[in-house]
Amino acid sequence: MKAVIMAGGKGTRLRPLTLNTPKPMVPLLNRPCMEYIIELLKRHDIHQIAVTVQYLPEVIRNHFGDGSAYGVELYYAEEDTPLGTAGSIKNAAEFLDETFIVISGDALTDFNLRQAIDYHKDKDALATMVLTQVDSPLEYGVVMTDESGRVTRFLEKPSWSEVFSDTVNTGIYVLEPEILDWIPANCSYDFSLNLFPELLSNNKALYGYVAEGYWSDIGNLQQYRKSQFDMLDGHVHVPIQANEIMPKVFIEPGVLLPSTLHVQGPAYIGAGSSLHPMSKIGPYTVLGKGNSVLASAGLERTIAWNGNYIGEGAELQETLLMDRTVVGSCAQLQEGAVIGSSCTIGSNASIKSSVRLWPNKTVPAKGIVHTSMIWTEPTNKSLFQSKGVIGIPNMELHPERVSRLAEAYGSTLRAAAPVLIAASPHPYCELLKHAAGSGLRTVGIHVLDLGCASEEVTRYAVQHHQGQGAIHISLTESATSPEVLIQWMDEQGKPIAKSMERKLENAYYQEDYPRMPWNRIGAYRAYQHADEDYLKALEAHVDFAKIREANLRYVLHLSSRQEHPLIKRWTELVGGTGLLTQHTHEPELNILEIVHHTHADLGIFLEEDSQLSLITPSGHILNDDQMIALIMTAIASSAPNAVLGVPSSMLGSIPSSLQANTVQVRRTKESLRSIMEDTTGLPFSPFAYRLYALSLILYYMANARIGLDTIAEMHPYGYTAKEEVICSWNEKGALMRELMTWVRSSGQEAELMDGIRIQTAEGSVLILPDQDEPLFQVFAQSDSTAQAKLLAHSYASLINQSHQQLRK
Repeated sequence: MKAVIMAGGKGTRLRPLTLNTPKPMVPLLNRPCMEYIIELLKRHDIHQIAVTVQYLPEVIRNHFGDGSAYGVELYYAEEDTPLGTAGSIKNAAEFLDETFIVISGDALTDFNLRQAIDYHKDKDALATMVLTQVDSPLEYGVVMTDESGRVTRFLEKPSWSEVFSDTVNTGIYVLEPEILDWIPANCSYDFSLNLFPELLSNNKALYGYVAEGYWSDIGNLQQYRKSQFDMLDGHVHVPIQANEIMPKVFIEPGVLLPSTLHVQGPAYIGAGSSLHPMSKIGPYTVLGKGNSVLASAGLERTIAWNGNYIGEGAELQETLLMDRTVVGSCAQLQEGAVIGSSCTIGSNASIKSSVRLWPNKTVPAKGIVHTSMIWTEPTNKSLFQSKGVIGIPNMELHPERVSRLAEAYGSTLRAAAPVLIAASPHPYCELLKHAAGSGLRTVGIHVLDLGCASEEVTRYAVQHHQGQGAIHISLTESATSPEVLIQWMDEQGKPIAKSMERKLENAYYQEDYPRMPWNRIGAYRAYQHADEDYLKALEAHVDFAKIREANLRYVLHLSSRQEHPLIKRWTELVGGTGLLTQHTHEPELNILEIVHHTHADLGIFLEEDSQLSLITPSGHILNDDQMIALIMTAIASSAPNAVLGVPSSMLGSIPSSLQANTVQVRRTKESLRSIMEDTTGLPFSPFAYRLYALSLILYYMANARIGLDTIAEMHPYGYTAKEEVICSWNEKGALMRELMTWVRSSGQEAELMDGIRIQTAEGSVLILPDQDEPLFQVFAQSDSTAQAKLLAHSYASLINQSHQQLRK
């Protein structure tokens, strides 16, 4: 016997699931719905199957092929234009030369098809409709039969006032080949609307067989979810291709579950998925292949297709994720939310109940989405953030994308001087570095590979080798939510200018750059001495012999991201007694204890965000103002004519001891490029070259024979406070305009940099719109902690009031 699987529907009510996926290919427990139909037919000895296709037919063909992998023979009947349910069968007429069964490829059932076929033959029917009983028949065709089973009446999708039976049409039919004579060719013709009324009016043998078992039409998102939950509960007898490791918990082969993982069934976990031991997999969670669930993330009644990334602390309740979506840390996705493929949900974002996001949408960090996003974007967020291009490894930043970014970058450069590439010592950074090198060479740019090198080494090397730019790739070491950072440097080692960022971004998105002929690609050369070059440059500008004479005792903490060989060579230059510690969850506390117990002269903490912190022997961590004062003092002793660029958010006043000194402080924008541009008279900017800043400080301590506690007393602790005000991306500009209007009307003087800096009688305030997140930062400094907090809160409240006024 033969069968026809109807697989041509668009599945409009299932959007966005069916935007790029035919309805029969929508997965149920990680397998296309149509696979279950093929298995059902095969179980009843039906192996010759025609498949009617019209919407995205290549997706179905590419997956099933000729059917041999599934133990059946498949014949495809493709429609150029929609022909309706019956018209699609007519389109496969040359295949249908015997009694055949018609079944939808987008339904889930365990009906005994052989019993329906036997019933059809016993009744000598021309057509037999397979029926079932449902609680709510409004979405189906209601059918009535007489005592013999002959159909007497039916109504397609009735209202409640028209419901006269709970027996409905399942879309499964047993038909004789003569039925094809009743169907016109090459036009749209439907079983329920056209063919069956025609058979009834002509008193033809149309019968209804009420089947027992499970049947579900995957017609809407609610039913799509419920069908999979029914499968997990065992309500439908279909094969589940996974191991049931505990009651109703199914795991595909190759998944290693942490012993401490909290899994509450029913649940299904697909191959290649990675679950953090501290994540929570709640009941009715279905994960496809290659999903990553990080620490403290919680999922319940949630279905995720393939390759999704669910960040630390994210909460998903009755959510549906398609493929390759990134859910940021602490994001909240509420009941009924449906997220299309390749979306990005920012950290702390909130997707409200029943919201649908079409594919490739971006929700910014802390964004709140109340309504569905179909054609519009909430923001045109730049590819670049404040430090460079940042993304989740192998999700947002993978080798293919990094290669394309490097191609775009190379297309904006001249082909003469090389571009340097370097990476932190991590295998994935090394992989991305090679991808970047390949992209550059593809567009004819020569590459000088520094291997594993730090940011500051790379900044120096691009000048030392007279390169025209550099790419540095690093990876944060957080085990819960790692991120890749790609930094782009110009020929002076500074971050590339905003204009260059825009050129690179435009080239990346437009892809209008030419690739070189194969015999004119860029050259490649490896260079392994960048660390030594940088240390020699430091020796040329810092008297390390004086530091070694002081024989300082120090504790130096390295995060796991740092380049240990470089740091260890630097410690040989400074001499003394050094103790290197490794990454801990509370590094400052760890150093405080070690500094105290070892009676060290200072503790040094090199933070992952390229910042430098110092700890005094008494256990005091120098704040930003004290660090600025210390660096200025150290510079004054070695380069008195220097100009030091300092970001505006560091609000401390210039120390009185330095006001008459020739060292100048120039307040700059927050970007590292601005800080480096405004620093003159020094071989390196202390904010970009931490080892240089640290070497200057140690030289000052050694030369002046002064301890760090004494230095801290010379520059008293500043009292600072900070608050944040959330504001959507598209309201930032208008809110800044409102704030400036208020400043002018109040008569207060304001210094404009990246934000608005105001000097009041109570202290200093900086209102700064954040570049990377949808919020404003308010920094305040005053004579006491309480006064600083009051000042920050006062201006944060002002921003909130202005924000509310804008929304009225």
